[in-house]
Amino acid sequence: MSTMRVSTLWLASLNFAKGVPYVIVMVISLLMFRQMGLTMAESTGLVALCYLPWVLKCWWKRYVQRLFSDKTWALLTELLLVLVFVGLAFALPVLWRVIVLMQATAWLTAIHNVAIDSLSAKADGKVRHRLTRELSRKLAMVVGQGVLVMLAGNLQVLYRHDMLYAWRLMFYFVAGLFLLLFFWHLVVLTVCREYSEPAAAHARMSGEPIANTRTDVDMLPEGTGVLVAFFLLYPFAQAMIGKVSILFLTDTSRHGGLGLSPQEFGLVMGTVGIIALTVGGLLGRKFLHLAGFASCKWFMALSMLVPGMVYASIGYSQPASLMIISACVLTEQLAYGFGFALYLWLLQQISWREKGKSMMALSLLAGCALSGLLQEAQGYSLFFLSALALSGISLVAVAMLRKIPIHK
Repeated sequence: MSTMRVSTLWLASLNFAKGVPYVIVMVISLLMFRQMGLTMAESTGLVALCYLPWVLKCWWKRYVQRLFSDKTWALLTELLLVLVFVGLAFALPVLWRVIVLMQATAWLTAIHNVAIDSLSAKADGKVRHRLTRELSRKLAMVVGQGVLVMLAGNLQVLYRHDMLYAWRLMFYFVAGLFLLLFFWHLVVLTVCREYSEPAAAHARMSGEPIANTRTDVDMLPEGTGVLVAFFLLYPFAQAMIGKVSILFLTDTSRHGGLGLSPQEFGLVMGTVGIIALTVGGLLGRKFLHLAGFASCKWFMALSMLVPGMVYASIGYSQPASLMIISACVLTEQLAYGFGFALYLWLLQQISWREKGKSMMALSLLAGCALSGLLQEAQGYSLFFLSALALSGISLVAVAMLRKIPIHK
């Protein structure tokens, strides 16, 4: 097998490994906490705490990278994740143990993400490798939100006397998967030593110039304060909708939910939803490239209102048809992916993007924590109406950005 082909394979497997534990922390843990009997506010509050490693990443990242190489961190965190997943299987149903181990998973995932991003940086210049990274991350989301949830659902049908036993078996499965990934990466990162060097280090050794990523956005006339407000406000309402919508789809009709089984949820959100999100993101980036930031910012910001509209409508109508529910999820995820592409694009234009990513994580943390409290106070239908009203914050955030001298 050629070195180039191996480099593509490890790039794909690394980014796949990057995505799976993130889905476990942010989605599967939410479903599991609810099945363990926690309230909506408690469940979303615990998941919100899992955003802390990403909120603080701009401060701890440099110290972590000085301690070990990116290759060492990638392998070490994967091995530790194997142990943590096995620990989660043993920890159920003791709540405090599960909480501690989920926090450990979040921190290991964040460190693993830093190592993978650095290892992948050199390949970013190749369109084929950028596409490999993107598709691998989306495949991880399909496996996490789709396959793993459906697996747990099928196991719960078999072990109805012990619903949490299905989650135990799922964690054993994920631990085995990560053990295989660890050994694979141990081999290929040794074989492809040239490709596994961080981009900056490789450029220094080869004499190549290191790309300058600064753009016109670094010198915005309105200053960084407006951009800080934008990064905090633009995704806030969607952070609220994102977690509650997961529980709305799976909660019983007696509590105002749609009552989807884990298998149906895996199909609707983990497959249809992820495909729609991917397509929406691709369309958003293409739209920005063709029309430019100034021409399309309002259209993309308006699309951020669509998820709130969709969930507000099905919150009241309570559709029973899986096809209708799938169509609604497809619509809102397509619109969300399209609108959020504006946020991600602008984030890539600034020189202080690590701090920008921390602000994004802080906005997601706050929205997630608040969502459970509001849902408990209002119920699903009124909550989604409130979230729709708060989606207007995205328009306010865009309005704060004056004309920016950005090239197409």
